[in-house]
Amino acid sequence: MSSDGVTPQVTTTPAAAARPYGEVFDRGYRHYDGPRKGRGQAVRSLIIYSMKRAMGIRKSWTAKVLPILLYVSVIIPLIAMIAISAIVPEFTFASYSGYLSAIFLTVGIFVATTAPEMICVDRHERTLPLYFSRAIARFDYVIAKVVAMTLLTMTMSVVPAVLLWLGRQLTAEHVGRAMRDNIGDLWRVIFVGVMIALVLSTTALAVSSLTNRKGVAITIIVIGFIVLTAVAQTAMSLLLDEYDWAKYFLAIDFSTLFAGLSDHMFHDVDDWIINRHDFSLGQYLAYMFGLIVVSILFLRWRYAPRDDG
Repeated sequence: MSSDGVTPQVTTTPAAAARPYGEVFDRGYRHYDGPRKGRGQAVRSLIIYSMKRAMGIRKSWTAKVLPILLYVSVIIPLIAMIAISAIVPEFTFASYSGYLSAIFLTVGIFVATTAPEMICVDRHERTLPLYFSRAIARFDYVIAKVVAMTLLTMTMSVVPAVLLWLGRQLTAEHVGRAMRDNIGDLWRVIFVGVMIALVLSTTALAVSSLTNRKGVAITIIVIGFIVLTAVAQTAMSLLLDEYDWAKYFLAIDFSTLFAGLSDHMFHDVDDWIINRHDFSLGQYLAYMFGLIVVSILFLRWRYAPRDDG
């Protein structure tokens, strides 16, 4: 207010009135002007990242202990068998079906512990909106997780079985002839191992998608596996002699289910439950592929837009 009691008028120029409230300054961030690799590269990057996270890479050493122990438990005994067979030719190798059945529990534990690590963390840390705001689509996310989990599981189910095949040929009297004569067993070993990896991976991921807590998912998978196997084998033991429909309990007993598939491949399974079933190879495969497809569709439903958090 001036000395004469009149309040001075403050004039605002048009330039000052139009000035924005805030301004953005470029403080030296480098702009990316390289190639845009697009959706395919985004999916590949997610596959690699998921595998590294599940194996504990770039995490503390405690996260790597269990995967290493599981790998040791399937590889070291096999190496010992090959070494003993080279020293003592009379040593008899385990059959392919017998070896796959022996490591099935280990493979199941591997899947039960890595699948939740691969999928639950994204929901728990609320990173899903970041994935879906970029080039990657929701089905891309599901497929990337399935591929990553399957590839990891194949290192447990396919690689040891291939080493078993190779060991059997290398310890034969005539290595070249043995490889030529038994080359057909190699693709059968790979096929059974891939089917084990696909079924276990997709079902474990589907179960893991129900919760964002790794501990809960691991508990559900492990207990579900144990309980369903026990129920199925008990029911088939008690009811199969009187009721033909009891054979369908095989659908929830994954260990016996894959033993049946392996028996069709190698004809070396001596199990009374398998011997009592009359399922064809086509029926086994149809059921397994059905499980895979249903699990993938369930995963896609779980990652509908309403469920990004």
